[in-house]
Amino acid sequence: DTSTQIAYVEQQRLDSYEEVVKNTIKKKAAFDKKLLQRVPGEVIFKIGQLVQVYRNDLDYTFKTERKLIPKWSVPRRIQLR
Repeated sequence: DTSTQIAYVEQQRLDSYEEVVKNTIKKKAAFDKKLLQRVPGEVIFKIGQLVQVYRNDLDYTFKTERKLIPKWSVPRRIQLR
């Protein structure tokens, strides 16, 4: 039956996407842990440095229109503390 096959393929696609998201979160956690071991504590930025802001609210989104929104902001320069 065609509709059953289409539903099966769609479910496989969703399962694959879920695995990619889980793997990415796991890799980010490992990176963050390694970074905090190397440079423990709060990160202090200096005036003039370039930074990007990460939108972690988009990590667990499943709405199609939000999937295309960039998770990182454009580079911003620190102007004051």
